Amino acid sequence: MKFLKICVLTAVALTLLAPQQLLAANKKDLARAKDVSHLGECTGCDLSNANLENGFFQLSVLNQANLSGSNLNGANLAGAQLNNANLSNATFHFANLSGARLDGADLRGADLTSAWLNWAWLKDAKLDGANFTKAVFVGTQIQGVDLSKVVGLTQEQVSKSCATRDTKLPQGLRISYCAG
Repeated sequence: MKFLKICVLTAVALTLLAPQQLLAANKKDLARAKDVSHLGECTGCDLSNANLENGFFQLSVLNQANLSGSNLNGANLAGAQLNNANLSNATFHFANLSGARLDGADLRGADLTSAWLNWAWLKDAKLDGANFTKAVFVGTQIQGVDLSKVVGLTQEQVSKSCATRDTKLPQGLRISYCAG
């Protein structure tokens, strides 16, 4: 029942988006994303350069999706699966990515200013040039990622995260290892 409610809310959110805001995205994939019977599942979709500002994508499955250059400012992506997704140069100002799976995702050049990344998984994500200024990190999983070329990362964020020995940090920051 809860999944059905999420599907209906996502359908409403996608339906309310103006068609002209989504011209860069693949029209078939947009139709697929709006289809209530498959809502929340858009593996491999091309939503590049789409304006998805304030969109509701909680628990959506967007693995291997192309969201490069998209505007996801204020979007709710809590619990979304974005494994191996192309999120390069996308903007996520004040987006909620809490609990999202971003394993292997390409976030190079993405702007995550003030985004919530609580308990998000970034294992093996590509992060060169990503901006984490004022992003919220609590329990964020940063195993095996190279953060040496990101912008705006602080010791406070890293200290509230979970890293492994192969995690690379910007000069001057110290790793907080996972417990257990």
